Amino acid sequence: MSNSVRLIAGIILGAVIFLMALYIVPEIGFIAKLTEIPAISNGEITQSTLLIISLILAYFLSGKKLSDFGFRMVNFKYLIRPIIISIAAVILFFIAMNISMAVLGMKPDEMGDSGIDKSILNFLITVALFASVCEEVFYRGLIYGFMKPLVKFKFKIFRLEMSLPVIVCALMFGVGHLCLLSRMNPAIVIGIVISATMLGLIAGYYREKTGSLMPAIAAHMTFNLIAFGIPTIMKSVQAMA
Repeated sequence: MSNSVRLIAGIILGAVIFLMALYIVPEIGFIAKLTEIPAISNGEITQSTLLIISLILAYFLSGKKLSDFGFRMVNFKYLIRPIIISIAAVILFFIAMNISMAVLGMKPDEMGDSGIDKSILNFLITVALFASVCEEVFYRGLIYGFMKPLVKFKFKIFRLEMSLPVIVCALMFGVGHLCLLSRMNPAIVIGIVISATMLGLIAGYYREKTGSLMPAIAAHMTFNLIAFGIPTIMKSVQAMA
């Protein structure tokens, strides 16, 4: 397979799986009924679909050698730096978001529905943990693994050398958040897309550097925990007051 064909095939593969998981699978009769269970929403169904399809395809594409797709352990010390960088990134995200809201004259209640209306425990399980794992297995596992032969193409970003697969997967991850346009203010969604792309670059860089999905999952989990955890906790406290 030529480099250009692999690149295009990887993008199409990712887009098809993502759109199917987002819009088609949650509407299937018996699957849609699962949302009657309080702890399950369309979001969990989408994430589960991404995880299952990614595991199946990675298993066969790797010749039953999942380590080629990042399923390998690393020492805990390799998780520290991506976690710290992710914390810095989410702080920058908060600062930029607040500045943007001030410039646009927006109030928090004008942002739109984030879709996160969960208890703290439910949030920790579904958003901070489950969503982080599913999305990383999909983007930095399956899609990056499929595009891995293209790592020889390097680019300089923020003084760091990043491969084409890292950049493409980060862009796909960021663009995927455009689905939030249906329920959130467009200006806020643009900020989320940019921050998600930044997170994707961080996760992809350490996925490639270590050969493991663990640093990517750690960075993603940290970002979600802070970015969505603080508003969730504040909302829960206000509801109790």
